[in-house]
Amino acid sequence: MFLTILKKDLRRKKVMNTVLLILIILASTLAASSSSLMYSTSSALGSFIEASKVADLNITLANDPVHNSAVEDWVKQEKKVETAYTERQLNLFLNQVTMPEGRKSFAGNVSFVLSAIPEQVNLVFGEDNERYSLRPGEIGLPASLMLGSGILPGEQLKLKFGEITRTFTVNGYFKDAFMGADLLGLKRLMLAAEDFKEIEKLVPEDKRMNLWSFVAAPGVASTEISSSFANSDLPISFEVDKALVKMTYMTDRIISAMMFAISVFLIFIAFLTLRFTIVSTLQDEYKEIGVMKAIGFRNRAIKQLYLTKYTGLACLGGVLGLGISLPLTALMSRKTSQYMILPGGSINIMISALSTVVMIAFILLFCLLCMRKINKASAIDAIRQGQTGERFKASRRIHLHTSRFLPPPFFLALSDVLNRLKSYTALILTLILSSAIILIPVNLTNTIVTPKFLEYFGTIGADFYSPTVVAEKSVEQIQQEKALLSKRLKDQGFEAALTANYTVSTKYISDNGQANRRINGQKNDQNGSVEILEGTAPLLKNEIAITTIMSGKYGKRVGDNITFEIGGVKGTFMISGLFQSISNEGYAVWIARDYELKTISAYLFSGELHAPEQAKAGMMKEIQEQFPEQGIKTSLELLGEITGGFMGQLHSINRLLTAIICMITFFITSLFVRLMIAKEVHGIAVMKSIGFTNAAIRRWQALRILIIMSVSLVLGVIAANTLGSRLLGLIFRIFGLTSLRLNIIPLQVYLLYPLLILAVVMLAVYTSCGQIKRVQIWNMNKE
Repeated sequence: MFLTILKKDLRRKKVMNTVLLILIILASTLAASSSSLMYSTSSALGSFIEASKVADLNITLANDPVHNSAVEDWVKQEKKVETAYTERQLNLFLNQVTMPEGRKSFAGNVSFVLSAIPEQVNLVFGEDNERYSLRPGEIGLPASLMLGSGILPGEQLKLKFGEITRTFTVNGYFKDAFMGADLLGLKRLMLAAEDFKEIEKLVPEDKRMNLWSFVAAPGVASTEISSSFANSDLPISFEVDKALVKMTYMTDRIISAMMFAISVFLIFIAFLTLRFTIVSTLQDEYKEIGVMKAIGFRNRAIKQLYLTKYTGLACLGGVLGLGISLPLTALMSRKTSQYMILPGGSINIMISALSTVVMIAFILLFCLLCMRKINKASAIDAIRQGQTGERFKASRRIHLHTSRFLPPPFFLALSDVLNRLKSYTALILTLILSSAIILIPVNLTNTIVTPKFLEYFGTIGADFYSPTVVAEKSVEQIQQEKALLSKRLKDQGFEAALTANYTVSTKYISDNGQANRRINGQKNDQNGSVEILEGTAPLLKNEIAITTIMSGKYGKRVGDNITFEIGGVKGTFMISGLFQSISNEGYAVWIARDYELKTISAYLFSGELHAPEQAKAGMMKEIQEQFPEQGIKTSLELLGEITGGFMGQLHSINRLLTAIICMITFFITSLFVRLMIAKEVHGIAVMKSIGFTNAAIRRWQALRILIIMSVSLVLGVIAANTLGSRLLGLIFRIFGLTSLRLNIIPLQVYLLYPLLILAVVMLAVYTSCGQIKRVQIWNMNKE
């Protein structure tokens, strides 16, 4: 008997059951996919780093006997270090690399080192996760360089050393946990051991480098070794510990966290819809429930009848969602798998399957909670059909005769919304969440793809940038290069103001001398600085600005004194202001305008064009065409190189989410309108009997949904701009940003996306009002 009743219910309520099934499929798909991605980018990152044997601290020093001896002595005395390894490296500059014909040059903001394949620590792996190997005459590239430039295996890459040029065949890309992340601006190129030794002989002795890798003793954190080594006065050109290596993979963690948060929102929407349909079904079938109780059915048996249908829908939707999630997860993790070793397929499937099972269990538990009304139904409800006819709350009435300027359809819609607001709760919350889910990633994308975001990496916004040069040079040499570039631009008719942006290694000296740390310092040769959140930018030579992360870590505020060593000179500085940085775990300092630097470890030029904004895009194309050797980039191009494929992933997520949310909004609105019309058949028949046309009734239906949607969109936009800012702020705080200000584009947030949702909702209302025509006058007497 139960099966017969169930079959009739499935045939009678096809639309409602179909919408529920689609929502469960979508929620299951995103839940399974996001949980798998979360696992891949959290546990997989740790296992990848461990499999690669990334050392706890890695530093690069010139291959100098004095430096080598000093490091060896420090290792012997330092009990926190268990083992130390060293390998040779050679600095490689972009102008030494000749790309295959038709291939894009490597990113100008990336620095390169040449080395042999490591054998003990900081290992690299091939495309199929095997230990990477090369034959003589071959060269290996990290995944980010190879995929970004479009180079294919078998193509020729030329390296120039002085007057000698060597040609190597590209073997393929390798996965490098140590230097492979997009946010790390230093990349390794690999040669076979024989080739590297031969190349090393061509490089002067003072240009050869040593990479020292220290493995911590058991129970010692990598940051402790960094603090201990910071007490030395060695001129380090590169330093990264294991904690910072993990931080460089932040973009993948942000994407997976966003997907997980969005799937939670969608599950909540599915539950709202589920509750709405269950409550509506029970209200419509109070008579049947009363009859079943009158003939002896118990509450448990009646619940089992309804639960059978939702169990079937939940299991079917969960299985289909799990099946769809597998290729979706593979698609979303394809880029990550190209430079990281991900867990095996069986583990991912188990994680996805477990998420689906948990979701099905929650759905069934939620259904049971929603069926508590069955306990209150009695046999007498079969007569009353769930209505007692009593009212204990005043109606929020408006009167047509006092509202002369309101057309009857609008009056009916407004009166219905005001008097039955509670019945629209599910639709209101759905529309609020839907608009917020769309707008939060849009706001994040608009925030990241602006030149302003470059300040979080220590670079002030400008119209164009030259490639970053990593080399020990004097300020005088850099100023000569700047003057030469400025003259060349001016000779070609481009008026531009150039700024030299310096990076110098500084060392924080703690009050007790035990928590010292090397920190990158930024400065430019103009009066500008990054945005100061508290205080002012440093001007005098005894002033300095630190990040908010450092302020909290070291207990230093604006006006306090702090000790730094800059360029080998130790001094006490007053903290004039606080800023924030996304680089180096949020540790950075801004050096005062009046502080004179002599030697710079890295630099780049930025330029402001003296031209109207609408003409700058055309001028930039001309500059890039006339000075291809300079590798000049626009602010967005530079930001794209720094963040790798992060911006592309965000745009893909925005498109995917927009499509999914529009689909959900359409189905939920359609379901809501159909259920409301089904409940109001008697009322619609009465309206027709007193002269209302089908068009007027449709306008009534559309107007009340439009009123609800307008209020919901306003609340959704507010939620996206306020709560969304806080949610994203919590995510980015992990990476050093304590105050994230969203870049809200009014045209998109307040017009385009609301109009898109409006169009979807109105389309759903229009297609769902077709059953109004089938309601006849005699239906007002039909029971």
